[in-house]
Amino acid sequence: MKLIIIIVLAAIIIFILLFNLVLMLPQFGKTPDYKRDTKILASKQYLKRQFHNSGGIEMKMDSRKFTKMFKGFLTSDKNRKPPINVVIADKNSIPFNRPNSNKSQVCWFGHSSIMIDIDGKRFLFDPVFSENASPFFGVKRFKNSLHLTEDEIHSLGSIDAIIISHDHYDHLDYNLIKLIEKQTEHFYVPLGVGTHLQHWGIAKHRITELDWWDESIYKNIKFVCTPSQHFSGRNPFKRNSSLWCSWVIIGAEKKLFFSGDSGYFKGFKDIGEKYGPFNLAMLECGQYNELWHEIHMMPEETAIAAVDLNARFILPIHNSVFSLSIHSWDEPLKRLNKVANSKGFERVNLLQGESFELV
Repeated sequence: MKLIIIIVLAAIIIFILLFNLVLMLPQFGKTPDYKRDTKILASKQYLKRQFHNSGGIEMKMDSRKFTKMFKGFLTSDKNRKPPINVVIADKNSIPFNRPNSNKSQVCWFGHSSIMIDIDGKRFLFDPVFSENASPFFGVKRFKNSLHLTEDEIHSLGSIDAIIISHDHYDHLDYNLIKLIEKQTEHFYVPLGVGTHLQHWGIAKHRITELDWWDESIYKNIKFVCTPSQHFSGRNPFKRNSSLWCSWVIIGAEKKLFFSGDSGYFKGFKDIGEKYGPFNLAMLECGQYNELWHEIHMMPEETAIAAVDLNARFILPIHNSVFSLSIHSWDEPLKRLNKVANSKGFERVNLLQGESFELV
């Protein structure tokens, strides 16, 4: 009996040690040193070693919700992934070469990965090209979604800046950052996310960390770190260790909005009143569910957010690459289309790899 107990205890200890070793791998990033980071300590969103949404909004996953979620994933619609014969990707129209400085455009790579050419500058927003929306395995990208090879990624040329909305794996891609950082001049991130980048070898002077409503100028382009309603965390035991945000981009003549991930909240109206109207709003529309409604908008709310922001065009993002919820893969855009015409904005229809010229 004693031998069995010893074996069980030894197995538990070995498992704990191995688990902690795994969490030390670079893909999991690093937690900021809060005691030394005065900007984090001064943030209104930071309290008790965590960042928080305005009004204390958070997603609470109790046992009832967890059971319902687990059952939903087991019995969900078989159409969560698109059929192989549906063409949703097109590489032929990817602007590997920059347009002239008089032309501004947005290229959608699928999910929330966006490339923006504006005023002769090139920016990547939440670029994710890895096969999984996780450190090693798990949620795989759709087989017929757009996939760029290493050579094609390098063919995008010099990147003026990479802009990140939060540190979840489907928005901050460790493998992509390591691959492309040498052709990237600068990084814009919300508070705490810079610690991940420094841990991955990117020099501190190349990283600008911003709190909500902070503004920064990069070569005459203004970036504003604006609020969103979400959460963060790469390490399962250190949730909300960095901030999450949306972004306002202001060029010489064009203004854009990038939502990142967010539940619907009054912050959209606040942003619209302060920085709108927008030529284009890139808004989350996908991976929603009533069980986590606080942190992901329903498609009908995406339409309301577009009105709040006073956006002329909207590009629905956060869809068509990963199945992170239990709705069918094409439901988000179908639901959005039903309400778009009555809301006073136009929806941009793009295949992955296609571009939209800003007007």
